[in-house]
Amino acid sequence: MKASRRVLVAIANGSEEIEAMSIIGTLVRAEAQVKVGKVYEEGEEQGNLKVLLSRGVKLIADLGITDETQDDDYDAIVLPGGIGGAQNFHDSDIFVSLIRSHFEKGKLLGAICASPAFVLEPHGFLEGRDATCYPALSEKLSNRSKAEQRVVISDNLITGNGPGSAIDFSLALVEHLYDKEKAQEVALSMATTYD
Repeated sequence: MKASRRVLVAIANGSEEIEAMSIIGTLVRAEAQVKVGKVYEEGEEQGNLKVLLSRGVKLIADLGITDETQDDDYDAIVLPGGIGGAQNFHDSDIFVSLIRSHFEKGKLLGAICASPAFVLEPHGFLEGRDATCYPALSEKLSNRSKAEQRVVISDNLITGNGPGSAIDFSLALVEHLYDKEKAQEVALSMATTYD
């Protein structure tokens, strides 16, 4: 089995709770070293690690994402959805630069719900790739050939369509980071299956 993987799960004010916690919880069960990183809103004071998620749940990040955050520290970077959170990801030049550097090195990038449509598409990450996103936002994707699927894997990019697919999306991340056997083992521990 592969050694423990290091994963940055980005969150911002307005990120979607179910997706964020499903990603974090599933990856922790897979024994990944997960860091939760806050993407700051424009003008927000850096150092404040509190995040107000889309439905009012409060979460405290492990670190703030600044221009000193290095993509080399992570095997994967994952973006939960939530329109407000995805918009904050989109608007952060620091964060977009971080994920671009990471992705161009062939490292795993995951995005679910609003994030493929609000972040990846407008910043050119989906060019020549298949992806899915939240169904009501699929018109924002330039390639809609797989937009109706729950989870889409396109080389080092994994996308999911929303809260209902968050566990399947997270298990696909586990498979990519480790292997299918590890994903199935984690699924079993959560009383579900993974094919």
